[in-house]
Amino acid sequence: MNRLRAVSISRVAEAYGRVVKKGCRMVAICPWHDDHHPSLTLYENALENRCHCFACGQGGSVIDFVMASEKCDFAEACRIVAGIGGVFPDEPIAGSWKVPKTIQPKPEPKPVAYSYIPDEWLEQRVSAGSSLCRCLNQLFNSCLVDYLVKDYRLGCYETKTAVDCVLFPNIDTQGRICNIKVQHYETDIRSPRFAHGDRNICFWLGHRLASEGVVRHDAEFDNQCLFGSHLLPRYPQVDVMLVESPKNAVVGAAACPQYVWVATGSKSLLNRRALQVLRGRRVMVYPDRDAIGEWTEKLQGMRDLFDYRISGFCESFAPEGEAKFDIADFIISERLKLQ
Repeated sequence: MNRLRAVSISRVAEAYGRVVKKGCRMVAICPWHDDHHPSLTLYENALENRCHCFACGQGGSVIDFVMASEKCDFAEACRIVAGIGGVFPDEPIAGSWKVPKTIQPKPEPKPVAYSYIPDEWLEQRVSAGSSLCRCLNQLFNSCLVDYLVKDYRLGCYETKTAVDCVLFPNIDTQGRICNIKVQHYETDIRSPRFAHGDRNICFWLGHRLASEGVVRHDAEFDNQCLFGSHLLPRYPQVDVMLVESPKNAVVGAAACPQYVWVATGSKSLLNRRALQVLRGRRVMVYPDRDAIGEWTEKLQGMRDLFDYRISGFCESFAPEGEAKFDIADFIISERLKLQ
């Protein structure tokens, strides 16, 4: 039995899939959990011949490994190990010898082939006639609003219920239109919901364009591109302001145009993949009041990407009892005081 336990753990693991070198040790696919990337560390030297998975905490000898891989009993695992290692066990084991199955390693998932919305489709709709721009024109100089429309390539779009919805295109650093968000805003400056979005009109446009034949019918769209990403290569030395909603980015840019304002689009899209474009930049983060704790926690593991500070501005200036308060709410309230 000792001879069976001495059969190389690496050799046995190789019979069941991919074994790769990670640092100074070898790792393999773990049979104890649904492992898509090798996480099972193999310990093989004069004193050890075993495995351990730091992801699920399981591990053991070569026989334990085969029992987990084959879902078989101890005797069957011994026969398989003997077959792999070419070793006869010290004591006969009842039953016939079994040739180990050839197990194909799981293929790496293929990267998603994203589709992009044609540039000319958006260019025909870039306009300052949207409900958001009508709000901005009541707060800021019209020339500044026109500049923001061209910079962010804001458009105007008609739905069944509104003719002046705003198009927020998510354009990546290579200038490709990843997807477009459609929203509508209250334009009556006397309304308590002035410049706030209509909850009934807020959607991504990509799949609608696929159904209309603008892009292929089975198109997949990358919604994790930051709104405003295309401005980052244009202004490489400028500090970045990171906010949640595209409206916050546009209103922020109107009030403080000396910075590059970008937006995640939602709280859930604050992740490493989306924030890769900020690598090496200096970033000020303005979470909405109800997202300060969540964003602070998420960003703790991303200090290696960029130099950032998290502002508690929305917490400090929010009206009492106002849970949903963002940087645009503050800027707009201050501009309204000047009316």
